[in-house]
Amino acid sequence: MSMRLRRGKHLPFLCAAVLAAFATGAEAADPAPAPEPVSEFQRAFLDEATFTFHLRSYLLDRYDDPDSGSTPDPAAWALGGWLGYETAWLGDFLKFGVVGYTSQPVWAPEDRDGSLLLKADQEGYSVLGQAYAALKFEEQVLTFYRQIVNQPEVNPQDNRMTPNTFEGVSLKGDIGPLTYYAGFLTAMKKRNADEFVNIAEAASDSINENEYMYLGGLEFSPIEAVKARTSLYVVPDLLASSYSDAVWTHPLTESTKLRLSGQFMFQYGIGDELLTGPDYEAWIGGIKGDIIHNGLTLTAGFTFAGDFSGSQTAWQAKYGSWPGYTSMIVEDFNRTEEQALLLGASFDFAELGAEGFMLTALAAFDLHVGDDLQEQNEYDFTADYRLTSLEDSAEWSWLSPLWLRARYALVDKEDPSAQRDDFRVIVNYELQFTGSGL
Repeated sequence: MSMRLRRGKHLPFLCAAVLAAFATGAEAADPAPAPEPVSEFQRAFLDEATFTFHLRSYLLDRYDDPDSGSTPDPAAWALGGWLGYETAWLGDFLKFGVVGYTSQPVWAPEDRDGSLLLKADQEGYSVLGQAYAALKFEEQVLTFYRQIVNQPEVNPQDNRMTPNTFEGVSLKGDIGPLTYYAGFLTAMKKRNADEFVNIAEAASDSINENEYMYLGGLEFSPIEAVKARTSLYVVPDLLASSYSDAVWTHPLTESTKLRLSGQFMFQYGIGDELLTGPDYEAWIGGIKGDIIHNGLTLTAGFTFAGDFSGSQTAWQAKYGSWPGYTSMIVEDFNRTEEQALLLGASFDFAELGAEGFMLTALAAFDLHVGDDLQEQNEYDFTADYRLTSLEDSAEWSWLSPLWLRARYALVDKEDPSAQRDDFRVIVNYELQFTGSGL
C-alpha cells in the first residue's frame, strides 16, 4: 500500500520531466527558415519571364527552264532563327520584349542569288527585329517600337528564314465578340533584311519620301460557326488598301462539316500616287469551299481580279503575304484580270495513328488573264511532320518541338520555256521556358 502511494506520489514529477524534455528538444531544434520574399521585379523579369530559342534550317533550290534566258536559278541553304526574351506583366500593366534574328549561309552559290533566304549577294545577316514595351489596361494592350504585326495585308510573311517586323505604335484588344487592332507604323524590316527602312521605301526602293502607315483591323465572331474580319491601311501619297472576308462552318454529320469562305479586297493610289502611277484602282474577289471529313479536307476555290482604271498594274502586296485563296508556293495568281481556279486536298494521318504527319496537294489553274500576260498553272505538294506525339515521352520529349517540312512546286506557263521547279526543305525547332526553369 505504501509502495503504491510512493509511485503515485512521483507520477506528476515524471510527467513534468517528460514534458520538459520535449520542450527542451523543441527549443534546441533550429526553426525552418522562412522563404525569402520574391520581389515583383525578380518575378516579372526572371522567374516568370519567357525565353524563346527557335532554330531554323531552310534549303531552297529553284530551276527555270534553261531555254528561258532568265536570271540564274536562285538557290541557297541557310541556318539561323531567333532568340527571344519577354518579361511577365510587371504590376499587371507593363511588359518588355526583345527578339534577335539571324540567317547565315551554309551553301550559297554566288551565281544563284535571289532565294530571299539571305541578303543580296548571298550574304548572311543578323538584326534586332523586335524591341518593344507594352502597356495593358484590362484587356487592351498598347505596344511601342519594334514589333510583329499580323493583319491580312500587313503581316510577318514568315516563309523564309525570318519574318517581317515593323516599327511604330499599336493598340489591340477585345470587346465582347469583337477583336480590334489599330496601328501607326513608320518603318519595316523585310524578311531577308538586317535594317529597318521607311514604310515608303519598303514598298519601293525608288521612293525616297518619308511616309507612314495608318492600319486598322476588326475581327467579329458572334457565334462559333461564323467569323468575319476586315482591315484597311493607308500610306499617304502611295496607296490605300482594304481587305474583308467571312467564314461559315456547318456540320453535315457527326464526322463531316462544310466550311464556306468569301473574300473581297480593293486598293487604289492616293495623293501623289508614287507607287502605282495615276488613276490606279484594282479589286480582287474570291470564294472557297472545304469539305472536312475526319482527317481529310477537300478544297475548291476561285479568285477573280479586276482593274477599274485599265492601268494594267498588278496588285500591290508590299507589306506581307498576299491573303488571297490562290496564293501558292511560287505564284499568287493576282495579276490584272486574272481568274484562277483552286483545287486541292489534305490528309491528317493522325486518323491512321501517325500523329503529326500531314500531306497537302494544291493546284491553281488560270482561266483568264489580262492582255500581254501568259496563262499559268501551279501544282504544289507539301509534307509536314510534327513530333508532337513525343510530348509525354520521358526519354524523347525534347524532340517534340521538331517540325519537318518538304515542299515542291511546279509552275507550268503558257510558254513551255518558262517552266519552274521549286524544291524546299525546312526544319524548325523551338524551345520556350521561363526563368524559374533555368
